[in-house]
Amino acid sequence: MNNKGLSEEEVLTSRKKYGENIIEVHKKNKFLSLLLESLGDPIIKILLIALAIKIVFLFQDFDFYETIGIFIAVFLATFISTISEYGSEKAFEKLGEEASQIKVRVLRDNNINEINISEVVVDDIVVLETGDKIPADGVLIEGNITVDESLLNGEPKESKKVPYIVGQKTERNNLYRGTTVYSGVGKMKVLSVGKNTLYGKLALELHEKEPTSPLKSRLTNLAKVISRIGYFGAALVTVAYLFSKIVIANNYDISLIKETITNFPLMMNYLIYALTLSVTIIVVAVPDAFFVL
Repeated sequence: MNNKGLSEEEVLTSRKKYGENIIEVHKKNKFLSLLLESLGDPIIKILLIALAIKIVFLFQDFDFYETIGIFIAVFLATFISTISEYGSEKAFEKLGEEASQIKVRVLRDNNINEINISEVVVDDIVVLETGDKIPADGVLIEGNITVDESLLNGEPKESKKVPYIVGQKTERNNLYRGTTVYSGVGKMKVLSVGKNTLYGKLALELHEKEPTSPLKSRLTNLAKVISRIGYFGAALVTVAYLFSKIVIANNYDISLIKETITNFPLMMNYLIYALTLSVTIIVVAVPDAFFVL
């Protein structure tokens, strides 16, 4: 085993072959793109349709306050949500930048050098002591340490690590990126960096597809049922209202019914009110269904 550490040439070769010790999983979104994404929410779309209809007929029925109310609801639901998400992304980005500035001590050319975590490469010999963050995946080759691995496995109890012996590799030799040295001193040999570490693979998996728990799956199915009931109820109320105004109000008189149907201004008022009723029912019934998704 090379006890002098890597030379500069070996560092460049390793970095070229195995990649850098960087995990880039977070897609940066601009404020405008996040705002447009928020406007794509089904409930927001319904509210926007209602708002558009209200604006078109604002000067006809002078329903100014209800129009303003819908506008405020859309504004609060989209703008505040966008600000919150944008702030979260900025905070995550800042944490990533801070994490990339963590200093690591490695053995190179028989000297201990302090470098950024992103500069660690496969086959580096990393010097560890109490409180250090383990910068990559590898094996302990010298010393005895205990490691807090709760970040990866959720176990509150520290794991004791012992040096790797050729031909006798066990879990007690393994060290993982993101865990912390709880006590002791030692040296580790880096075997995987960046996205190839266990931490990197988990981060990529969580970023690409959020795992669906049994509870969330059941809530999703319930949300779909509630949504269908809401849409069905809205359609039923719309039909019932129009039937009442067009047929029942005219005492089933065919001539009066035809007269009402051909009265464009009157029918438009009926249709707008019916649409308002249906939108109200959907907004009341559907939000909880969509927000649990």
